Amino acid sequence: MRVHKFRLYPSKKAEQNMRNTLDLCRQTYNILLGELNGQKEIDKSQIQGIIPDMKICDSRFNQLYSKTMQYECYRLFSNLSALAQTKKHNRKVGSLRFKGKGWFKTFTYNQSGFKLINNGKRCQTLHLSKIGDIPIRCHRNIKGKIKQVTIKHEQSGKWFASIAEETENIKQIRTIKNVVGIDLGLIDIVYDSDNNKIANPRHLKQYAERLAFINKKFSKKYKGSNNRNKWRIKLARQYEKLANTRDDFLHKTSRYYVDNYDAIGFEDMHISNMVKGYFSKSILDASWGKLRRYMTYKAESAGKLCIPVNYKGTSQRCSDCQEIVTKEIWQRVHQCPFCGINIPRDYNSAIEIRNLAIKKIRQELPESTLVEMEDYKPKSWCLSMNQETISSTAEAVRL
Repeated sequence: MRVHKFRLYPSKKAEQNMRNTLDLCRQTYNILLGELNGQKEIDKSQIQGIIPDMKICDSRFNQLYSKTMQYECYRLFSNLSALAQTKKHNRKVGSLRFKGKGWFKTFTYNQSGFKLINNGKRCQTLHLSKIGDIPIRCHRNIKGKIKQVTIKHEQSGKWFASIAEETENIKQIRTIKNVVGIDLGLIDIVYDSDNNKIANPRHLKQYAERLAFINKKFSKKYKGSNNRNKWRIKLARQYEKLANTRDDFLHKTSRYYVDNYDAIGFEDMHISNMVKGYFSKSILDASWGKLRRYMTYKAESAGKLCIPVNYKGTSQRCSDCQEIVTKEIWQRVHQCPFCGINIPRDYNSAIEIRNLAIKKIRQELPESTLVEMEDYKPKSWCLSMNQETISSTAEAVRL
């Protein structure tokens, strides 16, 4: 199953219909929640059975497609199940709340009620029952069967359609020739075992000044005024531009490694625990988790492997002689007193990650054909560092 996100360009009439649909879905959800709260024993079939009666009692609900109303019942019990799972983890949870005006941002057509009309051009037409035809910009063709369409209204005022496409399962490639290890960091967001590195673009820093200016203007406008709403949209569009810039960088980076390597090893870090410290803002801006997620699903689609390895000790252990060389976080060079190797710290870590990935492939995937390779040796054996490494080390010390 794949999900594609495309931008919609609705007319004023179609946009008004979609706004009405959002509000009616919200009211449907609230009515079903009220019925749920009145039950002594939860009965999903009884709650879903009142949906036809709602259309008889209130003619406004005739503007909603039947599958869209039924999906609100699914959403209600999905939220209820999420609360139950949260409670199992010994977290304090409340009860489900009624949704106020403007709360809902999405509505869904499941299985039927939609049709994508392909005219052979990039701008196609999406037909939605009870709403009409909407121009849609498709950057790729849908080859499989469409199972579901979700319409979302962003804070910036833009409309998007997420189309779920049913695809065939892709078999993994059994011959693995190129394996790479990737070390994620804050100075260089990616440093791989082939001695390639990508500097951290620090997207938030690029937009921080503009965001602060718009936020300051927005905070001074009267609540409920049209002027405040205009600045709210400006702020939302600036955040959207930041998110799009970051996603574009992550997509291009992940695509490069999936296209050029058969197996990718990376550290299996618990990022949620790491963002509680001093570097939390920088870690969230680097989006390590999203980069790993993009690599994983791209590799799966291409029939390749993404291999998480144990990250403990990869920075302190020498990739050549396997001896422990203790280093502080500001020490960006790995100098091994046992074998004499002198390379950047992140490069040493990437080589060790690659070695662990190869070992894991041989242990867990014996049926795959891992082409035998020579023992991986670092490219830089000289005791003197190049100018680029020196500048990176100086920057780390200043930080």
